[in-house]
Amino acid sequence: MADHVDTFLEDVENFSGKKLQHKSELAQLCAASGFPAVSDSFSSILFTAKYIQGLMRVIEQAAKNPEIHNLQQIKQDLTVNLEKFTGDLKSFLQNESEQIQGEFENKFLSLTGESFLQLRNLLSDLEWVKMYLNHLNRTK
Repeated sequence: MADHVDTFLEDVENFSGKKLQHKSELAQLCAASGFPAVSDSFSSILFTAKYIQGLMRVIEQAAKNPEIHNLQQIKQDLTVNLEKFTGDLKSFLQNESEQIQGEFENKFLSLTGESFLQLRNLLSDLEWVKMYLNHLNRTK
């Protein structure tokens, strides 16, 4: 299975233009999902990650675009979905070893600036996985 995950992530890496930053963590998540099948809980994590990335892009563009009038609602939606994502990720990993859970907790889910930056990078990587899976579905 590890070879299939590595090959899949190489394909995602090429699709993204070499933008993945957390391939080893993505490999752990794919393996936990039962790759090559994608569990419903992993699909939910991928969808939420892509949605959060979209919300972050809207917020970043809001300063340049005066037509965005519902910025407060977008920020609230972002907060709700970040909480959903972190809860879903913790639930998804609960059957993994304490070491893996601790690594994800320390690297992505602790309340530090560095952790938030790493979380944003992980969200970006997961968005690329989701976009690649969507691409595969469209080309079938």
